[in-house]
Amino acid sequence: MAIDFDSLISIDKKWVDRELTHHYDKYINDKLKVRLYTIIPSGTTVDCISLANALLDLLPNYFKTKSNINKEIQREVDKTINEGTTASDIELKEKAISLISGRNYREAARFFKKKNPDSKSGKYGELMLFGLVESIFNCKMIAHKISNLTNYHDEVKGGDGIFLGDYKIRSGIEKPAYLIGESKVWKTYSSAKTDALDSINRFYDPKVQATFKSLEFFIAEKDIDKFSDDEIDIDELYDRVNPNSKLFKSQVAVHPILIMYETKAYNDLMIKASDNVELEKMISENIQKRIDSTLEKISEKVKEYPFLERVYLDFILVPTDSIENFNNTMDNLI
Repeated sequence: MAIDFDSLISIDKKWVDRELTHHYDKYINDKLKVRLYTIIPSGTTVDCISLANALLDLLPNYFKTKSNINKEIQREVDKTINEGTTASDIELKEKAISLISGRNYREAARFFKKKNPDSKSGKYGELMLFGLVESIFNCKMIAHKISNLTNYHDEVKGGDGIFLGDYKIRSGIEKPAYLIGESKVWKTYSSAKTDALDSINRFYDPKVQATFKSLEFFIAEKDIDKFSDDEIDIDELYDRVNPNSKLFKSQVAVHPILIMYETKAYNDLMIKASDNVELEKMISENIQKRIDSTLEKISEKVKEYPFLERVYLDFILVPTDSIENFNNTMDNLI
């Protein structure tokens, strides 16, 4: 029986609707899609506090699987029982959940090192990519860079997350897919777009693709140990990330590309708006005016990468007022 990857997702998918306004999904062609979201305004400003808190709530599930977390909770319950307690089963579990959640949060947070406002590395984009792909695409992340760092200051080249699941193509049909994501939280949109496509192109450029693909799926196989035999068919999972298997070859390649960037228009809109409703409306109108230009520029850029026209690219655009504010907010709250 095929794995139901959606059932393995444990995050609260509704965080997207609470924090972001979805403006459009547009197909440029059958294999090139663009989605655009904006941060829901607070009063007459666009700040990142609520979004940052929502992203940080995802940390434990980003760092460990639902199965691993449940096992840790049960071990904590068993430990307390063995030590002697008068608490009820419900009280024991609630206490264990609180303890393990806090412990996993602290453990994951250690990997999110502080960075200056202009940093183009960091991990916040990877965390957002994880939350968006699991929530919007209904595909399960099976590997990411963090679990493969040898120390907290390493940088790992390659995709920002490997996901498996069923990807809905333009016709509405769902295809089994492996997804290798890329995230950029940069001030300049055009530079972020170029860098993201350069990164993905390495998986298809004949000069380097063998090295990058082999490393990426080696990392994916290494992370399969996070899943238990009770919740998933491990053999199928290995086949899904083994480039030599028949099952792997039956999948389509999809690249979610998250780009969070600054837009100059926001400042004027925030000055003019009288409340959050008007600001939301003005942001929407500004975005609608730019749809054709946005799609045209993405189409033209992708044509510079002939190999990428053969696979599925799914852009997720998130314009905002200040990348510096976003990074600082995440730094302060983590």
